[in-house]
Amino acid sequence: MPTLILLRHAKSDYPPGVPDHDRPLSARGRRNAATIGDQLRAFIPAEASVDVAVSTAERTQQTWQIVQSDLGSPDQRWNDSALYLAEPEAIAEVSRCFDAEVGIIVGHNPGLEELALSIPERRGAAADITIKFPTSAFAVIEFDGGDWQWAPAVARVSAFVICR
Repeated sequence: MPTLILLRHAKSDYPPGVPDHDRPLSARGRRNAATIGDQLRAFIPAEASVDVAVSTAERTQQTWQIVQSDLGSPDQRWNDSALYLAEPEAIAEVSRCFDAEVGIIVGHNPGLEELALSIPERRGAAADITIKFPTSAFAVIEFDGGDWQWAPAVARVSAFVICR
């Protein structure tokens, strides 16, 4: 069963004169990103293949760089400008490109939150997404069947974790 992990970047800084796309992580964001890898590991089977798509924004790139140092290299990784401030439909479209058992998308709100909320079945702590999908949080979405065809009716949010 394919598993999609929607990871919102860690807390960013707001340096004067720096365009939104180029904003780096704050000190708090770097600390929080360092905890994501440990938390994610619990949702990725040891032998699972992993594909990752990362927004081209600086804060998402830095988040993944820190997380990857904890998780190790994925089977396939690419930077995707379509994920920068993407609508839910664009995020779902990127997930269709995954070929692995686990796909991770590192992106932004409100798109990640809206996509997770479009799935009616949310179990346990995943119901907390209705409250907020903050920075350094991720949702784990499991799909029935063996492919990456996106449809809320065949998906369920099985976990929601805030890494702080």
